[in-house]
Order: sequence, then structure tokens, then C-alpha cells
Amino acid sequence: MPEPDLSTSPRAIWRLAWPQTLMMYCVFIMSFTPVWTAGRLSAEVQAAFGMAAQCVIFLSILCMGLSSGATAAISQALGDRNGRRAGFYVTTTVALSFLLGLLLALPGYFFAEAIASAVGLPEATQPAACQIWRIMMAGLPLTYVYDATCVIFRATRRVIAPLATAAGIMLLHAYLCIGLGLGCLGLPALGLDGIAWAGVAANAAGAVANCLLLWRLGLLARRRIPNASWLRRGLPYLLKVAGPACIAALVWHSGYFVLFVLVSTVPFNRVASLAGLTAGLRIESILFLPGMAFHATAAVLVGNCLGAGRREEAMRVSWTLIKSAVAVMSLAGLAMWPFRPELAAFLSEDALTQSYIVSYLSWNLASTPFSIASTVLGGVMVGAGATRYNLLTFGSTFWGLRIPLGWWLGHVLWQDASGVFCAMLVSQIVQSLAMCRVLQARRWQNFAMRSHRRGGS
Repeated sequence: MPEPDLSTSPRAIWRLAWPQTLMMYCVFIMSFTPVWTAGRLSAEVQAAFGMAAQCVIFLSILCMGLSSGATAAISQALGDRNGRRAGFYVTTTVALSFLLGLLLALPGYFFAEAIASAVGLPEATQPAACQIWRIMMAGLPLTYVYDATCVIFRATRRVIAPLATAAGIMLLHAYLCIGLGLGCLGLPALGLDGIAWAGVAANAAGAVANCLLLWRLGLLARRRIPNASWLRRGLPYLLKVAGPACIAALVWHSGYFVLFVLVSTVPFNRVASLAGLTAGLRIESILFLPGMAFHATAAVLVGNCLGAGRREEAMRVSWTLIKSAVAVMSLAGLAMWPFRPELAAFLSEDALTQSYIVSYLSWNLASTPFSIASTVLGGVMVGAGATRYNLLTFGSTFWGLRIPLGWWLGHVLWQDASGVFCAMLVSQIVQSLAMCRVLQARRWQNFAMRSHRRGGS
């Protein structure tokens, strides 16, 4: 593996951040396109797609946890200038991602109806949601591999090649989704099936392309396959970071799952509220996904710094990224604010659904500084291997504040989905303040992997 670039200068940060920001916009367009296409069919189809997609994200928690462990392990190994150890973590991550996807896809496919019933979907949307869900399960293993390979490129600071892949599959996905969903662009009209299969095809293409790129770079070569002796020494740290990250993802996404249930069971306008939440989340991604690029950049840079033993530099980089992300994304949120009705009209033709999209955006655009700060701080903890702080802070504010407050406002006081949206703002404020306190305490730096220079690979 070539000598890694470990610079943390503003120029190095920019070189790492801008391709990831563009990649996140590619991800946004891929998540936006099926929602827009489904909205052209009906509000019921749009709501069904949103719930099915949320269920798939919920199933991704093991892959997300593994990705956090891989980011910490690979970036710290490169910071320690141990390319052999980093290479072993690369192949281990790819193999485990495919295996996890396969193990989750099989039961997920066969229990589609039970899942749709358990989450409290309105009866009108259950058949469509089950149909989408089964198709998504068919592509889950390769979806996991694509996500994992993107993480690997990021952790090794190779961000241009996966950007090209992301742009290519974004265009492929848009062509297939719109063409097959609506029966245009020279493709047959498959409706709901076409929308779902477009996502499967795009993720499969991305997985194959990224694996070929890793192979050409020598990162998936045979010599990178670890033996049993190394796995006994190397896997514990990966699992030590991945475990709390996995539980944190479970807590977070199960919380979002419950939010969907809260919105779908409000006393009035259930289908419109659920469709509004689905569409609102996609619009909010314009701000949130670039925030995830800062999250990923923080994880890699902090991991490099701590792997090299540079603790003060890790703290300096953390604050630089937090301030930059909050400033840039807050300005973007202010620019979006006047156009909430137009954005809602673009995503839905139903007037009632549009009103709930505007309500969601009003509350969540106001939370931008706090949600972006929390996102970057979460990346700092991932890079340090201190994922237990993400678990404790995000879990307690989500389940201890957001869910109960959302239920009380949405089901008791206001009896409207806007109450659930308001609770999201309140919890983000508390969460960001708590994470800032964790950063200042500096205990998170003690979770970095110890140097192996004296103890082998």
C-alpha cells in the first residue's frame, strides 16, 4: 500500500471533504428520485416506499456498525503507518459486509407481511410496502458491499475513484427509476416494481465497480486475506468499535422507525402525514448528507491523528470541522427556507401532503446548526473508536426525549404530526450540547488503538 497522506492542513481537509460532499449529493439524488417518482403515482405509493426504505435502513445497522469499526481501524492503522494491518482490515470488512447482508436478507424476504403489520402501516399501503420490501431484500448483500467499499476508500483517503462510481450509478438509477416507474425514456412501465428494481440494479453495479477498483489498487489482493492468527488479534478492536456503533445505529434507527409509527398513527390525516415525513426527509437530505461528508472527514482525520499519537492535533481538527460544517450548512438552510412550499409542490401533487412537508421542513431547517454539530461530533467519536459516547448520548436524547415528547405533542396536545416534528428540534438542541461536553472532556481520545509497531502487525 502506498505511503498514506496524513496531513491535516486546510488544503488536505478540503481535498478530502469536497469529493465526499459530491458523493453525498449523489446519494441524495438516488434517495430523492424514487420518492419523486412514487409521488407521481400516488400518495399511498409514496408512503409505502418511505416505510419500506426506512425498514431497509433499520436492517443496515450491523453494516453501519461494521463500517464505523473499519473507519477507526483502517484510519488509525494508516496513521500508525502500518499498511499491512490496514489491508487486512479492508478484506475483512468486505467479506463481513456481504455475509451480514445475506444473513439479514433471507429472513427479511420471507417475513415481509409480518413486518408490515408490526410497524402499524395503514392497510392501504401494506401490499405496496411488502412488494417493495421483497425486491430490496434481493439486493441487500450487494448493497452492503457497496456501502462498505465506499467506507474503505474514504478511510484510505482515496475519494476520487468512488466519486466517479457514485456519479455513474446515480445516472443509471435515475434512468431506470423514472423510466421503469413511469414508462418513459424508452423503457416499459413497471410502476412500483420498476422503482424498487432500479435501486437494486444501481447498488449492485456500484458494488462490482468498487470491488474492481480495490482489486486494481491491490487492496483486495490475495495477500490481503488475513490468517486465523491475525484475526484473533485484529478482530477484537474492530468489534470493540463496531459493537457500540451497531447498538447506537439500532437505537437511532429504531427511534426513527418509531417516529414513522408515531406519524402514521396520529389522530388525523395519517397517510398525508406519513407521505409528508417521507418527502421531508429527502429534502432535508440536501443539508444532512453534506453534514455526513464532514462526519466522514472527521472520522478519518481524527483516526489518522490518534493513530500517530497526535492528540492535540485531533482536538484542533475536530473543532475546525465542527465550526466549518455548522457555518456552511446553516447558510444553506437559510437559503432553502423561503422555498419550502415550492420544494413541497415538487415532491407531491397532493395539497394536504404538501402542507405536512412544509411543516416538517420548518421545524427541521431550524435545527440545522444543532443537527450538523451532532453529526460531525459523531464522526470524531468514530475516528477515535469511542463509539460508546455516540450510543449513550444519541440513545438517551432520542428515546429519553424525542420519542416521549413526540408522542405527547403529536398524539395528546396537538394531535397532529407537527408535534412529532417539533420534538425533533428540541432533542437535537439537547443532543448537540451534550456531545460538545463529551468533546471537551477529552476522554474519547483514550479509545484509540494502541500502536503495533513494537508488537507486530
